Amino acid sequence: MHSVIIVDDNKIAVTAITQSTDWALCGCKVAGVAYDGLNGLKLIQKEKPDIVMIDIQMPGFNGLDIIEKIRQQNQVTRFIVISGFSDFSYAQRAIRYGVSDFLLKPIMTEELEETLRKTVSSICQSETSVKKEELDDLLRTINSIRLEKSYYSSTISKAVDYVDKNIHRHISLNKICKELLVSNSYFSKCFKKETKVGFSNYVTMVKMDNARTLLKNPQNRVNEVAHMLGYRDYAYFFQVFKKQFGYAPSEIKSNRK
Repeated sequence: MHSVIIVDDNKIAVTAITQSTDWALCGCKVAGVAYDGLNGLKLIQKEKPDIVMIDIQMPGFNGLDIIEKIRQQNQVTRFIVISGFSDFSYAQRAIRYGVSDFLLKPIMTEELEETLRKTVSSICQSETSVKKEELDDLLRTINSIRLEKSYYSSTISKAVDYVDKNIHRHISLNKICKELLVSNSYFSKCFKKETKVGFSNYVTMVKMDNARTLLKNPQNRVNEVAHMLGYRDYAYFFQVFKKQFGYAPSEIKSNRK
């Protein structure tokens, strides 16, 4: 559910919105309300909601001034302006701040719900785009290290090969340093200097890239994939995978990713 905060000095209007809107249908939940600009600003800064529905004319702070302050703080929040004023200058300023929508009072429930659904859809699309970029970065990093392997020192080149050949095993810093007959500190420093990635991070990246491929095979169960990549503890594999990609391994199995 995406969190929503409502900021409006008209308590009757706020009550009407909170009670008449089908929040679950819109994929939202109300995280809080405020009845003036100052408290509204504090609430937004504290809760960092996904969406804020905000009036323009309020005591404390003008609604558009609040949006400007939040934008200056680089807080990622979508704003839906609700106002009894149709002045074009308000709309122009709202557009400059990247406001998602501008609704005039009195607001019809159907109109509001449709606006919320569109805003949630936009948020989901943005999140998907970010995750795709992160995945692309992961693949670029892995492929770059593999392609540049011949330019690395013999020790680091052998380490890159070792990871690929032993991806099905538990790979630790101690184990590879014993294999390559070097000290932990020396190896760690050289690997980071030459590849620009820490060794443990690189191992995790390669394992997670393999995990995505293995999970797409319908014959491989999630716990089996964990074992195939040297993870003895499934809960830890789940935690690492979700931290890397932002979703659970099971979501690939259910064709949701």
